Amino acid sequence: MSGDEGERPQLTVGSLLGVPLGTPGSPAGGGAGGETAAAASPTVAPERAAPGQPLTAEERPWSVAEGVLRERGEGPQFLPDGLEALTYENVFGQSIEQVWFDGKLVYALDLGAVDVEPERVKVAQEYQIVHAVDLDEAGHPTAEPETVPGQLNIYDSVPGMEKYSPIWQFNYVVVPADYQTNALRSENDCLRSGYPIQRSRVFEN
Repeated sequence: MSGDEGERPQLTVGSLLGVPLGTPGSPAGGGAGGETAAAASPTVAPERAAPGQPLTAEERPWSVAEGVLRERGEGPQFLPDGLEALTYENVFGQSIEQVWFDGKLVYALDLGAVDVEPERVKVAQEYQIVHAVDLDEAGHPTAEPETVPGQLNIYDSVPGMEKYSPIWQFNYVVVPADYQTNALRSENDCLRSGYPIQRSRVFEN
């Protein structure tokens, strides 16, 4: 190799593989390497990105299937046995939980506790079945509630309903030791059960 530094291939910011620009196999070097890079970056035809409709810059609650925009139905769709017919790849690795709604099984993202004023912010109601809970004057548990093992929480609404909100206010339904797990599966079940219900000032998103 020549000792002249000006004749040596130089690395560039765009050379992500650390291959000097202009050498065989580099993105701009031609040959097999160049052909591979070009083949990996095709131009997407409009009809492939959105079959049956023009490309759109409109932000909407689309569903996406294998990279293609699809119209999304209103509210969750359920299979005949009451299971939510959901397909979700969870590309961001968020925590997902199963929740009862009106006797049906739905899925929810658990994004953690939030601090809101329910007098100013619309909230929905979530019911947690517990054997014991103690709330302070501010409506917060003084210790971790004694939950019922295996019991799913219960939502009062789902997207598409007027009273739905992504902010959930916790209601603790206090049940006896002989309670059968998942006997309560809806808001109406809780309200008609006769069990004490303590509304907290705990909110989750």
